[in-house]
Amino acid sequence: MNIRKNIDYSEMYEDLDKLMEQQLPQMELYCAIGKAVCQRTEKGAAVMASEYLNKHYPDAIGFSPRNLRRMRDFYRTYENHSALLSRAMKLGWIQNVVIMEADLTIELREWYMKAAERFGWSKTELTANIAMNAHENIVLAIEEEVCYIVEQEEKQTDFNKNLPVEIMNTIHQSVRRVRKWWLIWKGGGRRWHTMLWETFMAKQIASMRC
Repeated sequence: MNIRKNIDYSEMYEDLDKLMEQQLPQMELYCAIGKAVCQRTEKGAAVMASEYLNKHYPDAIGFSPRNLRRMRDFYRTYENHSALLSRAMKLGWIQNVVIMEADLTIELREWYMKAAERFGWSKTELTANIAMNAHENIVLAIEEEVCYIVEQEEKQTDFNKNLPVEIMNTIHQSVRRVRKWWLIWKGGGRRWHTMLWETFMAKQIASMRC
């Protein structure tokens, strides 16, 4: 039979009350609650925080013992990684839980945070992509892709510099559309993108000359 020790959690409860009064956005609130629980060394602090929040804030949701443990683990995971914590705060709680509880290195956690933010992956999509090692197949660095696109544009501009102005304008409009499409594309390797780009531009040029 488990007997609870008579431990004074009043200081933690006061911290929780202060946080609830601030009406913080969900991620800020959960991170702050996780920090408050982490400041306690007792094993049952998360459970006690859960019981207190559910009792005093019955209309609030998300304060099950399991979720309080996750808040504690979330803070512990990123408390020494400020840049990664800032990125995590941009995601939803469910996305963060999926990434946090997956067997990932700190570098891969950052990768999936970026991907989830950029592509808007749902919990199901994020879970599936982690299981399929999406980081091995998806080009993620937009900055690098923009540089690559600009490089391709410059090559095509040099190649087409003798074409009539009307044709050049049409090609540039097509390039801008492709650039926008490229930056929101949700997957595929660099080689596939390169081949698609070259095929697209070849068709555009051929159609302009006909």
